[in-house]
Amino acid sequence: MPRRRMLPREPLQPFTRRDLSGTGVSQRTVDRYLRAGLLQEPVTGVYADTRTAEEDAVRVAVLGLAMPEGAVATRGVAAWLHGFDPRAPHERRAPLALECVVDPRSGLLVPERRGLVTHLDRLPPRDTTVVHGVPVTGVGRTALDVARFLAPHMGLAVVDAMAHAGLIDPASLRERYEEWPERQRWMGRGKRTLELCEPETESYGESWTRLRIVDAGFPRPEPQIWVPEERPGALRLDMGWREVRRAIEFDGEEHHTEDDDVEHDDDRRERLRRDYGWTVWSVRKGDVLGWDMRVERAVGELLSMEPRIKRRAW
Repeated sequence: MPRRRMLPREPLQPFTRRDLSGTGVSQRTVDRYLRAGLLQEPVTGVYADTRTAEEDAVRVAVLGLAMPEGAVATRGVAAWLHGFDPRAPHERRAPLALECVVDPRSGLLVPERRGLVTHLDRLPPRDTTVVHGVPVTGVGRTALDVARFLAPHMGLAVVDAMAHAGLIDPASLRERYEEWPERQRWMGRGKRTLELCEPETESYGESWTRLRIVDAGFPRPEPQIWVPEERPGALRLDMGWREVRRAIEFDGEEHHTEDDDVEHDDDRRERLRRDYGWTVWSVRKGDVLGWDMRVERAVGELLSMEPRIKRRAW
């Protein structure tokens, strides 16, 4: 396995296998670096140095190498270009499908290529933009598309993040669906996703947790509850039900894994119980993305209700 020191000191610029002669890297070395995680394949057929792969300029360069002339990046890859990863955790090492959209009235013919998916759809000028030379659907149109076409939990996570960043207004976007021609695919899913959007959500995990709760038929939780009230030094809960003082929190890996983190979480939740009467239950990625009904059963116990479903929908 190559070590990180075997890469050139200066990060490699995005490249395709056709460009290898200019990188000083062989085909075999590319494969070794991919296995070691030193290189990534953000979209099919284009490679980026892991050290810089999340930089905006690198995303633009990757799509600049991949996009066919005249087409517009759309759906998941458009969300990625705007800075919102559309992939679930287990999908992060796989390349994104390079999805582009073409207005059928344009007459543009996009060549077939491995990893390239071309959609024919209405594309009014207000729905497109250019990011450093790369044509892409604007943030609003991208939100409308991912709300419809991504898996429900990822569609909600992406639009929550866009709303949290102040880039979209979910209510206004939902009205735009009424402008679409009738009998469009997945329109109901898109409308529901935008209806469930919570701009105060601070992580994908919170979005997934909220969707699990609502899908099971429980009352929609209030996001970001301050206890006892919003002020310096107060405590804040990811989501919950104020009237019964019950809450759910998503413990991500970044800030809730080390022993000190776990001890801090335990002390904080004990203080919430002792001083303010709140019962707090925590979940992790494996709970909310797993296939069992543990989350639904736990929320049912918290709220003294039965889930309305017998098995998960996603």
